Amino acid sequence: MHNLYIPVAAILLAFAVIFGGQALSDSQVDDDIKSLIARQLGGDDEIELQAMREIQKGYGVCGEYRVAGPDHAFSPFYYSKVNERVTLGAESERYRRHCGN
Repeated sequence: MHNLYIPVAAILLAFAVIFGGQALSDSQVDDDIKSLIARQLGGDDEIELQAMREIQKGYGVCGEYRVAGPDHAFSPFYYSKVNERVTLGAESERYRRHCGN
């Protein structure tokens, strides 16, 4: 029975490393998107994200953003993980090509 503890512990540790790393990676992507949007808008305002979905087998993200506060409306964006570039607005060619509409 004692010989069973080591493989079980190793499997649990591997799960924690794999899925914990993925959660940290997703959080980092959110922070990168917020930073790029704030920079593109020319301010230091807090940015809120919603309705995010991965596209292109995880190489891109479509979603909506707004400057924090109830008086601001959400607007669409597209983020490319490949070149770490954000495109704002549903009328842009990159947004329409990758996110539809």
